[in-house]
Amino acid sequence: GASATLLLDSFVERGPEGRLTTWSADAVKTGGGWRFTALKQLSSIDGLYRLTLEPAQFDIRNLTLEGTDLVLHMRSGTAHVARAAGGTTALVLRGKGELIFTPADEAERAQLRIFSGEPVLRTGFTEAFVRLNPADLAARVSDGALVARDSGADAGAHRRALAYFDQVAGKTYSLDLQDLSRERWSLVPAQGDMVAEVRTGKYGDLTYARSAGESEDISLFHRASRRNISVYASPAHLERRGRFYSEDDGREYDILDHDIDARLTPAREWIEGTARVRARVTSLAMSTMRLRLAESLVVRSIVSKEHGRLMHVRVIGQNNVIVTLPRPAQKDDLIELEVRYGGRVPSQLPDREVAAVTAQDFEPITIPPEPRWIYSNRSYWYPQAMVTDYATARLRITVPEPLDVVATGVQSGVPIAAPVAPGSAPARTFTFESGTPSRYLSLVVSRFATISSKAIGGGAPATLTVVSTPRQAARARATGEQAEKIFTYYRSLLGTAPYPKLTVVVSESELPGGHSPAYFVIVNQTLPTANVTWRADPVSFDSYPSFFLAHEIAHQWWGQAVSWKNYHEQWISEGFAQYFAALYAGEMNGPAALSGVMRQMRRWALDETGAGPIYLGYRLGHLEGDSRVFRALVYNKAAIVLHMLRRMAGDERFFAGLRRFYEQSLFEKAGTDDFRRVMEAETGLNLERFFERWIYGFGVPTIRVSHTVERNPDGTSAVVVTAQHQGPVYDLPITVEIELASGAVRQAVLVLTAAAGELRVPVEGRVRRVSVDSDSAALARFLR
Repeated sequence: GASATLLLDSFVERGPEGRLTTWSADAVKTGGGWRFTALKQLSSIDGLYRLTLEPAQFDIRNLTLEGTDLVLHMRSGTAHVARAAGGTTALVLRGKGELIFTPADEAERAQLRIFSGEPVLRTGFTEAFVRLNPADLAARVSDGALVARDSGADAGAHRRALAYFDQVAGKTYSLDLQDLSRERWSLVPAQGDMVAEVRTGKYGDLTYARSAGESEDISLFHRASRRNISVYASPAHLERRGRFYSEDDGREYDILDHDIDARLTPAREWIEGTARVRARVTSLAMSTMRLRLAESLVVRSIVSKEHGRLMHVRVIGQNNVIVTLPRPAQKDDLIELEVRYGGRVPSQLPDREVAAVTAQDFEPITIPPEPRWIYSNRSYWYPQAMVTDYATARLRITVPEPLDVVATGVQSGVPIAAPVAPGSAPARTFTFESGTPSRYLSLVVSRFATISSKAIGGGAPATLTVVSTPRQAARARATGEQAEKIFTYYRSLLGTAPYPKLTVVVSESELPGGHSPAYFVIVNQTLPTANVTWRADPVSFDSYPSFFLAHEIAHQWWGQAVSWKNYHEQWISEGFAQYFAALYAGEMNGPAALSGVMRQMRRWALDETGAGPIYLGYRLGHLEGDSRVFRALVYNKAAIVLHMLRRMAGDERFFAGLRRFYEQSLFEKAGTDDFRRVMEAETGLNLERFFERWIYGFGVPTIRVSHTVERNPDGTSAVVVTAQHQGPVYDLPITVEIELASGAVRQAVLVLTAAAGELRVPVEGRVRRVSVDSDSAALARFLR
């Protein structure tokens, strides 16, 4: 008779404990129906608990609860507990308490100063919910601090504690079991891990977390603004991990290829997709596979080519899906999954909307921009690795007519008519192939017209295509000409182009700016009717209208072809792209244009440098909600750092090192230390202090400078320039420009690497003027 093998998911509750299990069941069909002949357990998730706050009450007596750099004090109050795994895993504390958070790192203390006005956070609180491993309770809570109430619990106190428990308990360590159970089920924190949700009077809810599985295991989060106050590695973590890390360090698999079919209904911001993922296991063994997917998207099924349908659960409050494998996969095994999903995903704002205007800076516009929808790195619109991951891809994107699509890859042929339901609007499917790996997949949907498309010859032939929304066609023609010049110049600096095609998308937006995924660049054009003021921005260059285009095209090399190891290294994307845009200004309009751009960058960098080091990445300006701080430092200051390195090393060695770094890091993630080693090898300079001061530190040197003119007996003269640090020593190139009475101009560089330095420049004739830091290349404050 007929036979079949089934995959079954079961969820078994035993009191407060639950267990998820996947089974393989063999069945045969007999005269009386189907009968199971074998049942085999394939995988399981144990240790799930339905937490219940017990009615028993504890009185608090001088409680001290400690985590790394965190202390919660409460002299008196009440406590209730929830138990799991044979002990207490949750505490609800109510009373008058004090939170003290004391990170040692100076950059983190600077962030606390921005948040609270002081480098140490001290604030009162009235309620706290703490999750920990039961084995850690005695080590974290002071002896004798919790005293069981003999006379019975106060029903009102339990009711208030329970109300708070219900508000916050689902925010940490909770799973969504979907159809298997609608109740709240929770995991027990690993030993050493801890989360404290603390309700303060001054700042609202703060969340402290210590998670050993994270590269930076300590964090403090402000719930109301949804912003990180502190994120860093504890001393113990640093000792094990080392100072530098990559987000890839703990990954268990490497995605090799994506194959995605997605139907978009932009007006509803709705996606229905089928994604096929091929990955190679990189850990010794892997029993579950975590994928990132927007929480708003419903996973309809996950099917393995080898095992059939797989069990999956979602982590509440996170864009994560945990897939359970029927048996552990071994290192170098290939895994192929098909994920069917759907739901609403809003269009994301581009990463680099460079003008952050406030309400008084613009008035409502009478003509709205042409609608567009962007799905990119922060949308999580398709199943992907937990960190960005270079992979090849094939995309088939279906949209209603008359909309068009530009996406990661090279478009294959022309769009074809897609099947639609009766009564629905016609739709077309666009296909894109990316044989060159990209970090993430992106697409933009709008009405587009092709303005131009041409092959650009040279060392690495590539095709440059320009498309635009209908009203921007005239501007797009000029944009295409400029894009070709920029692309050709960058390729001449680095010797090759990373991708075989670049599409420049000229579209409309309320703000100038852009976005640059692999294979295409979006450049915003504001409408003539847009009354926008944004000149008070670090990247507003009135004399350089092609800045945004130059910056975004540079991201094809820096940010896409060469990526960064973690958010601290964002300057390798933004700072390098910013400097390449400045170099292009100098290439097109001469040294004076480059000096003008550097001068503006320097002004912003000096104004904002106290906010923290370049190495803080996205967190600069994050707490204040002021993205200009990020641009002033990760864009502008980082570009100045590269320019100073160039002045110290000389053009030949600097650009040789840049090319070497690019070639060694192509389609990989790189960090500051990787760049330092390459530049040291190429230049012969010791650059440890240079990067320590300029990337990891956030001071600015003060330099006292003076000059004299010495006249020699033979009639010749020399200009002697002296420079002296007024504090810590920085490696600093100082450009000196000497103008003679004849009108002749000489330039020389004083490379200051000690407490004081001197430069002697022989000259012939009378000296009219001596200008120090004439090209604005030195990030310093000068005293004369």
